[in-house]
Amino acid sequence: MATKKSGVQNSEFLKAMREKTDRDSKSVKDVLKKNSVLSVVGNERKSIEYKDVYTMQPAPDNWNRYPLLKKDQPDRYLELKMAIYNNGVLNPLTLWEHEGKLVILAGHNRQSICKEIIAECKEESGFDEEKFRYPPCIVYGEDEITEEQAIDIINDTNLYRDFSKLPSKVRIQITKERMELYKRRRYARGERIDQLARELGLEKTAVYENLSIYEKVIGPLQELYYDEKLTRKAILRFVFFDTDTQKWIYETYGDSISEAKVKALKKNMSRADIARVFEQEGKGIKRITVEVPVGREKEFRDMFSEWLRREPLE
Repeated sequence: MATKKSGVQNSEFLKAMREKTDRDSKSVKDVLKKNSVLSVVGNERKSIEYKDVYTMQPAPDNWNRYPLLKKDQPDRYLELKMAIYNNGVLNPLTLWEHEGKLVILAGHNRQSICKEIIAECKEESGFDEEKFRYPPCIVYGEDEITEEQAIDIINDTNLYRDFSKLPSKVRIQITKERMELYKRRRYARGERIDQLARELGLEKTAVYENLSIYEKVIGPLQELYYDEKLTRKAILRFVFFDTDTQKWIYETYGDSISEAKVKALKKNMSRADIARVFEQEGKGIKRITVEVPVGREKEFRDMFSEWLRREPLE
Protein backbone atom coordinates (compact mmCIF):
# COMPACT_ATOMS: atom_id res chain seq x y z
CA MET A 1 0.00 0.00 0.00
CA ALA A 2 1.42 3.32 -1.03
CA THR A 3 2.26 5.78 1.72
CA LYS A 4 0.13 8.90 1.63
CA LYS A 5 2.20 12.00 1.02
CA SER A 6 1.99 14.84 3.46
CA GLY A 7 0.04 17.83 2.27
CA VAL A 8 2.91 20.19 3.13
CA GLN A 9 6.50 19.45 2.09
CA ASN A 10 9.40 20.21 4.45
CA SER A 11 10.67 23.01 2.24
CA GLU A 12 7.22 24.61 2.19
CA PHE A 13 6.98 24.32 5.98
CA LEU A 14 10.37 25.97 6.49
CA LYS A 15 9.49 28.71 4.06
CA ALA A 16 6.24 29.36 5.90
CA MET A 17 8.06 29.48 9.23
CA ARG A 18 10.61 31.96 7.88
CA GLU A 19 7.85 34.18 6.50
CA LYS A 20 6.06 34.12 9.86
CA THR A 21 9.29 34.94 11.70
CA ASP A 22 9.99 37.81 9.31
CA ARG A 23 6.46 39.16 9.84
CA ASP A 24 6.83 38.92 13.62
CA SER A 25 10.22 40.63 13.53
CA LYS A 26 8.89 43.41 11.32
CA SER A 27 6.02 43.89 13.74
CA VAL A 28 8.42 44.17 16.68
CA LYS A 29 10.61 46.60 14.74
CA ASP A 30 7.60 48.78 13.89
CA VAL A 31 6.64 48.89 17.56
CA LEU A 32 10.18 49.83 18.58
CA LYS A 33 10.26 52.64 16.02
CA LYS A 34 7.18 54.18 17.60
CA ASN A 35 8.35 53.83 21.17
CA SER A 36 11.15 54.80 23.47
CA VAL A 37 12.73 53.13 26.48
CA LEU A 38 13.62 54.43 29.91
CA SER A 39 17.25 55.48 30.16
CA VAL A 40 19.41 53.42 32.53
CA VAL A 41 20.90 56.76 33.68
CA GLY A 42 18.40 59.23 35.07
CA ASN A 43 14.67 59.13 34.36
CA GLU A 44 14.48 60.47 30.81
CA ARG A 45 13.38 58.30 27.90
CA LYS A 46 15.67 57.38 25.01
CA SER A 47 14.53 56.82 21.45
CA ILE A 48 15.43 53.57 19.70
CA GLU A 49 18.05 53.91 16.96
CA TYR A 50 19.36 51.31 14.51
CA LYS A 51 23.14 51.08 14.23
CA ASP A 52 25.49 49.01 12.04
CA VAL A 53 27.08 46.18 14.08
CA TYR A 54 30.28 46.63 12.05
CA THR A 55 30.74 50.18 13.34
CA MET A 56 30.51 49.17 17.02
CA GLN A 57 33.58 48.72 19.21
CA PRO A 58 33.77 46.50 22.31
CA ALA A 59 34.26 48.27 25.64
CA PRO A 60 37.88 48.30 26.89
CA ASP A 61 38.91 45.23 28.90
CA ASN A 62 39.43 47.30 32.05
CA TRP A 63 35.77 48.37 31.84
CA ASN A 64 34.25 45.06 30.81
CA ARG A 65 35.57 42.07 32.75
CA TYR A 66 32.96 39.66 31.41
CA PRO A 67 34.08 37.19 28.73
CA LEU A 68 31.67 36.43 25.91
CA LEU A 69 29.16 33.69 26.70
CA LYS A 70 30.75 31.73 23.84
CA LYS A 71 33.87 31.30 25.98
CA ASP A 72 32.45 30.38 29.37
CA GLN A 73 28.82 29.40 28.75
CA PRO A 74 28.59 28.03 25.17
CA ASP A 75 25.18 26.45 25.80
CA ARG A 76 23.66 29.82 26.69
CA TYR A 77 25.47 31.44 23.77
CA LEU A 78 23.90 28.93 21.36
CA GLU A 79 20.49 29.44 22.94
CA LEU A 80 20.80 33.21 22.47
CA LYS A 81 22.03 32.74 18.90
CA MET A 82 19.01 30.61 17.98
CA ALA A 83 16.65 33.16 19.52
CA ILE A 84 18.26 36.01 17.56
CA TYR A 85 18.27 33.97 14.35
CA ASN A 86 14.54 33.30 14.70
CA ASN A 87 13.38 36.67 16.00
CA GLY A 88 16.14 39.20 15.45
CA VAL A 89 17.46 41.34 18.32
CA LEU A 90 14.53 42.24 20.56
CA ASN A 91 16.44 43.71 23.51
CA PRO A 92 18.20 46.93 22.40
CA LEU A 93 21.98 47.21 22.72
CA THR A 94 23.36 50.12 24.77
CA LEU A 95 26.05 52.19 23.06
CA TRP A 96 28.11 55.27 23.94
CA GLU A 97 29.56 57.76 21.44
CA HIS A 98 32.93 58.09 23.14
CA GLU A 99 36.12 59.60 21.72
CA GLY A 100 34.91 59.16 18.15
CA LYS A 101 33.91 55.53 18.64
CA LEU A 102 30.58 53.77 19.10
CA VAL A 103 31.41 51.77 22.25
CA ILE A 104 29.26 48.81 23.32
CA LEU A 105 28.20 49.00 26.97
CA ALA A 106 25.53 46.30 26.80
CA GLY A 107 25.22 43.85 23.92
CA HIS A 108 28.66 42.38 23.24
CA ASN A 109 27.15 38.91 22.77
CA ARG A 110 24.32 40.20 20.59
CA GLN A 111 26.73 42.07 18.32
CA SER A 112 29.00 39.03 18.03
CA ILE A 113 26.06 36.77 17.21
CA CYS A 114 24.65 39.14 14.58
CA LYS A 115 28.02 39.23 12.82
CA GLU A 116 28.25 35.43 12.99
CA ILE A 117 24.78 34.97 11.53
CA ILE A 118 25.54 37.36 8.67
CA ALA A 119 28.80 35.53 7.88
CA GLU A 120 27.13 32.11 7.99
CA CYS A 121 23.86 32.91 6.21
CA LYS A 122 24.51 35.75 3.77
CA GLU A 123 24.55 33.36 0.78
CA GLU A 124 21.17 31.83 1.68
CA SER A 125 18.26 32.66 -0.59
CA GLY A 126 15.93 35.16 1.03
CA PHE A 127 18.29 35.98 3.90
CA ASP A 128 17.51 39.41 5.38
CA GLU A 129 20.94 40.80 6.31
CA GLU A 130 19.53 44.16 7.44
CA LYS A 131 17.61 42.40 10.22
CA PHE A 132 20.90 41.43 11.86
CA ARG A 133 23.18 44.23 10.67
CA TYR A 134 21.11 47.06 12.15
CA PRO A 135 19.81 45.96 15.58
CA PRO A 136 17.84 48.33 17.85
CA CYS A 137 20.07 50.39 20.14
CA ILE A 138 19.99 52.97 22.90
CA VAL A 139 22.73 55.49 22.14
CA TYR A 140 24.26 57.92 24.63
CA GLY A 141 26.06 61.01 23.37
CA GLU A 142 29.60 61.82 24.48
CA ASP A 143 28.48 64.20 27.23
CA GLU A 144 25.39 62.33 28.42
CA ILE A 145 27.24 59.93 30.71
CA THR A 146 30.63 59.65 32.39
CA GLU A 147 33.14 56.80 32.19
CA GLU A 148 32.11 55.77 35.71
CA GLN A 149 28.46 55.56 34.63
CA ALA A 150 29.48 53.61 31.51
CA ILE A 151 31.20 50.98 33.67
CA ASP A 152 28.15 50.85 35.95
CA ILE A 153 25.96 50.11 32.92
CA ILE A 154 28.28 47.27 31.90
CA ASN A 155 28.13 45.73 35.37
CA ASP A 156 24.38 46.28 35.80
CA THR A 157 23.55 44.60 32.50
CA ASN A 158 25.77 41.55 33.06
CA LEU A 159 24.21 40.37 36.31
CA TYR A 160 22.22 37.63 34.57
CA ARG A 161 25.47 35.76 33.97
CA ASP A 162 26.24 32.55 35.82
CA PHE A 163 28.73 34.06 38.26
CA SER A 164 30.21 30.66 39.13
CA LYS A 165 31.43 30.21 35.54
CA LEU A 166 33.61 33.33 35.60
CA PRO A 167 37.34 33.11 36.43
CA SER A 168 38.20 33.60 40.13
CA LYS A 169 40.00 36.88 39.48
CA VAL A 170 37.04 38.28 37.56
CA ARG A 171 34.59 37.19 40.27
CA ILE A 172 36.57 38.98 42.95
CA GLN A 173 37.09 42.13 40.86
CA ILE A 174 33.38 42.30 40.09
CA THR A 175 32.49 41.81 43.75
CA LYS A 176 34.77 44.70 44.73
CA GLU A 177 33.50 46.97 41.94
CA ARG A 178 29.87 46.26 42.79
CA MET A 179 30.54 47.09 46.43
CA GLU A 180 32.09 50.42 45.42
CA LEU A 181 29.05 51.12 43.24
CA TYR A 182 26.68 50.46 46.13
CA LYS A 183 28.80 52.72 48.33
CA ARG A 184 28.40 55.54 45.80
CA ARG A 185 24.68 54.88 45.82
CA ARG A 186 24.84 55.24 49.62
CA TYR A 187 23.66 51.80 50.59
CA ALA A 188 24.53 50.79 54.15
CA ARG A 189 27.25 48.12 54.20
CA GLY A 190 24.82 45.41 55.31
CA GLU A 191 22.44 46.36 52.50
CA ARG A 192 25.31 46.29 49.99
CA ILE A 193 26.26 42.76 50.99
CA ASP A 194 22.64 41.59 50.85
CA GLN A 195 22.06 43.22 47.45
CA LEU A 196 25.27 41.83 45.96
CA ALA A 197 24.56 38.34 47.26
CA ARG A 198 21.12 38.40 45.61
CA GLU A 199 22.37 39.79 42.29
CA LEU A 200 25.28 37.38 41.97
CA GLY A 201 23.48 34.36 43.38
CA LEU A 202 26.02 33.94 46.19
CA GLU A 203 25.85 33.25 49.89
CA LYS A 204 26.72 36.32 51.94
CA THR A 205 29.76 34.50 53.34
CA ALA A 206 31.13 34.12 49.79
CA VAL A 207 30.75 37.88 49.23
CA TYR A 208 32.63 38.63 52.44
CA GLU A 209 35.37 36.16 51.47
CA ASN A 210 35.78 37.70 48.02
CA LEU A 211 36.09 41.15 49.57
CA SER A 212 38.58 39.89 52.16
CA ILE A 213 40.79 38.38 49.47
CA TYR A 214 40.70 41.57 47.40
CA GLU A 215 41.16 44.04 50.25
CA LYS A 216 43.39 42.16 52.71
CA VAL A 217 45.66 39.87 50.66
CA ILE A 218 48.58 41.35 48.70
CA GLY A 219 48.53 41.09 44.90
CA PRO A 220 51.29 38.46 44.41
CA LEU A 221 49.55 36.10 46.85
CA GLN A 222 46.17 36.75 45.20
CA GLU A 223 47.70 35.60 41.91
CA LEU A 224 48.38 32.17 43.44
CA TYR A 225 44.63 31.86 44.01
CA TYR A 226 43.70 33.20 40.57
CA ASP A 227 46.14 30.71 38.99
CA GLU A 228 44.48 27.91 41.02
CA LYS A 229 47.68 27.10 42.92
CA LEU A 230 45.84 27.76 46.19
CA THR A 231 42.21 27.16 47.10
CA ARG A 232 39.89 29.78 48.58
CA LYS A 233 40.29 28.26 52.06
CA ALA A 234 44.06 28.46 51.78
CA ILE A 235 44.32 32.02 50.43
CA LEU A 236 42.07 33.27 53.24
CA ARG A 237 44.75 32.18 55.75
CA PHE A 238 46.83 35.18 54.70
CA VAL A 239 44.11 37.49 56.03
CA PHE A 240 45.46 36.56 59.50
CA PHE A 241 48.61 38.59 58.81
CA ASP A 242 49.37 42.24 58.13
CA THR A 243 50.66 43.47 54.78
CA ASP A 244 54.33 43.54 55.85
CA THR A 245 54.18 39.94 57.06
CA GLN A 246 52.50 38.83 53.83
CA LYS A 247 55.23 40.53 51.80
CA TRP A 248 57.87 38.85 53.95
CA ILE A 249 56.24 35.43 53.41
CA TYR A 250 56.07 35.91 49.66
CA GLU A 251 59.60 37.32 49.29
CA THR A 252 61.15 34.73 51.60
CA TYR A 253 59.17 31.60 50.80
CA GLY A 254 57.53 32.30 47.43
CA ASP A 255 58.84 29.07 45.88
CA SER A 256 57.80 27.01 48.92
CA ILE A 257 54.21 28.20 49.17
CA SER A 258 51.88 25.22 48.84
CA GLU A 259 48.32 24.36 49.78
CA ALA A 260 49.35 22.16 52.73
CA LYS A 261 51.79 24.66 54.18
CA VAL A 262 49.46 27.62 53.86
CA LYS A 263 46.66 25.68 55.55
CA ALA A 264 49.06 25.05 58.45
CA LEU A 265 49.26 28.79 59.13
CA LYS A 266 47.39 29.95 62.22
CA LYS A 267 46.18 33.29 63.49
CA ASN A 268 48.69 35.15 65.72
CA MET A 269 51.65 33.08 64.54
CA SER A 270 55.00 34.82 64.94
CA ARG A 271 57.42 35.02 62.02
CA ALA A 272 59.47 32.30 63.73
CA ASP A 273 56.41 30.03 63.77
CA ILE A 274 55.68 30.83 60.14
CA ALA A 275 59.28 30.11 59.18
CA ARG A 276 59.07 26.67 60.78
CA VAL A 277 56.03 25.87 58.67
CA PHE A 278 57.68 26.82 55.38
CA GLU A 279 61.12 25.37 56.16
CA GLN A 280 60.00 21.78 56.59
CA GLU A 281 61.37 20.68 53.24
CA GLY A 282 60.11 17.30 52.14
CA LYS A 283 58.13 16.83 55.35
CA GLY A 284 54.40 16.21 55.44
CA ILE A 285 52.25 18.54 57.49
CA LYS A 286 49.16 17.18 59.16
CA ARG A 287 46.39 19.41 60.40
CA ILE A 288 44.83 18.44 63.74
CA THR A 289 41.97 19.86 65.78
CA VAL A 290 42.35 20.28 69.53
CA GLU A 291 39.55 21.14 71.95
CA VAL A 292 40.60 23.74 74.53
CA PRO A 293 38.54 24.99 77.49
CA VAL A 294 36.79 28.29 76.80
CA GLY A 295 38.91 31.24 77.87
CA ARG A 296 42.20 29.32 77.75
CA GLU A 297 42.86 29.53 73.99
CA LYS A 298 45.72 32.04 74.32
CA GLU A 299 47.30 29.99 77.08
CA PHE A 300 47.27 26.93 74.82
CA ARG A 301 48.71 28.83 71.84
CA ASP A 302 51.53 30.21 73.98
CA MET A 303 52.24 26.76 75.43
CA PHE A 304 52.26 25.19 71.96
CA SER A 305 54.56 27.89 70.55
CA GLU A 306 56.95 27.32 73.45
CA TRP A 307 56.89 23.57 72.77
CA LEU A 308 57.73 24.19 69.11
CA ARG A 309 60.68 26.32 70.12
CA ARG A 310 61.99 23.62 72.50
CA GLU A 311 61.15 20.72 70.19
CA PRO A 312 61.79 21.93 66.61
CA LEU A 313 60.27 19.76 63.91
CA GLU A 314 62.92 17.66 62.20
